[in-house]
Amino acid sequence: MENRSRITPYLLAIFSALLVFSFGCKDEFFDEKAGDRITPDQHYQSLVDAFISTQGAIIPLQDAMPKLIMLDGLRSDMMEVTPNAESFLTELHYQMISASNPLADPSDLYKVIVNINEVLVNIDRVAEKDKEYDALTAYTLKGALIGMRAWTYLTLVRLYNKVVYIDNNLTSIPDNLTQKVLGREAILDTLINQLERYFKSEYTTTKYTELRIPYYVNNKALLGELYLEVGRYTEAVAYLKLACESYGNGTALLKVDRTYQNNAWSNIFLNAESNLIENISVIPFSRAENQFNPIADWVGRNYKYMVKPSTILVDSFMAQIPALGVPGDLYRGKGITFDADTLSKINDSTFITEAYITKYAIDREDPFSSDIIISRAADIHLLLAEAYNRMGDPVSQKYALILVNQGFNKENPKPAPFTRWASNLGIRGRAYLKSREVPKNMMDADSITNLIEDYIIAERALELAFEGKRWFDLVRVAERRNDPAYLADKVAAKFAGTSQYEAIRNKLMNPANWYLPFE
Repeated sequence: MENRSRITPYLLAIFSALLVFSFGCKDEFFDEKAGDRITPDQHYQSLVDAFISTQGAIIPLQDAMPKLIMLDGLRSDMMEVTPNAESFLTELHYQMISASNPLADPSDLYKVIVNINEVLVNIDRVAEKDKEYDALTAYTLKGALIGMRAWTYLTLVRLYNKVVYIDNNLTSIPDNLTQKVLGREAILDTLINQLERYFKSEYTTTKYTELRIPYYVNNKALLGELYLEVGRYTEAVAYLKLACESYGNGTALLKVDRTYQNNAWSNIFLNAESNLIENISVIPFSRAENQFNPIADWVGRNYKYMVKPSTILVDSFMAQIPALGVPGDLYRGKGITFDADTLSKINDSTFITEAYITKYAIDREDPFSSDIIISRAADIHLLLAEAYNRMGDPVSQKYALILVNQGFNKENPKPAPFTRWASNLGIRGRAYLKSREVPKNMMDADSITNLIEDYIIAERALELAFEGKRWFDLVRVAERRNDPAYLADKVAAKFAGTSQYEAIRNKLMNPANWYLPFE
């Protein structure tokens, strides 16, 4: 099945990311010669130009997202290197990341920010030429751009613990530019303020429904995630829940329902940009358009095979208890997220097998066109469960477990806060897995909260494996609990029984080592 990308790169010629930044931008990414470029006053002529510019602004994510997947998987407990691995991957695995490592280069993310700034500054020019570009359209498009820029900054600060903040929608570089560096607290506060202002507009009344702009994040979900990041759990619940109710006449489009139940779960990743019930923001690739996803080359059993799933992740999938039938996560695990080949036979009962990642080869005929998902319904539901759990009261924690487990059903009918929701099977219910429960004899409130949180983070590891979420989850919970060992123990477990175990664990006990070199 051919994945066809609708991203058209020729329009990047108009973007000011062509300017030479001190972030190490790759000039060869842009194919057009300077003399071929058009100016903003020539380009922004119609509503079509506005939509195409919005789309074109995030094209650098085709370079950034494969790197992010590797940064997440190899630094966390999701992936391991094979003997074929090149040094830039081995560095990540052993937590010895140099500033020169190409996967640690933030320039593609900063290109997105500068591109978005350029569009924000110029997009209202369309109103002079095209009457269809009305106030609501402007609000929708500019809101999408602001949201995607906020997601990019959030990603940068999660990676580096600080960001270069490009102030005032900067699109040109003055000679006397001084880089403005913001730390984690300052940039998160800035992003929350920007999105809060967006939602205080007149268009957030009942006449406005947040439209889906192709490839862009859901702003309600993003604001909810930002609140979760800073520990404002009541607001996180409010906005993450709204994100599930953002589309249609009160019907939750972001469902965990029968659409991708059982064997259909893998269809989430086939032409992912078209699966709108589950997928919110997707970066598409297409070999036919010369837009190759390199992950298949890095992880494919028939390609370079430099990275494989960790034994810990494989064992976790295989240890799941289904509601009925044989053990194992049958619909998300072996054969879908990963698989294994028998390489040789030692004796009649012992075989050597090697696991490999298959989530980016669901379309086995064309793995280099596999899309990368930025956010999807299951991700938002699990973040909502995490926020509900952290509210700490028994009712909210019951909601958290319902979302993780079997969803709303005869035993758990939809309560008043969820009357607008459509059918919901729960994350484990969709995969036909047994529910995770709190022992009846557990009475300590903090222990209950931590246990439910452990369940949620463990479920995210299975549901969202190799989707770039795990490292950020581990950091978030370790910081929330003020417990570096939470992260250090999980990552070091990949090295159990080796000489590397103590060194890796000791290094990760220092939170300063959770972040990439900031150059």
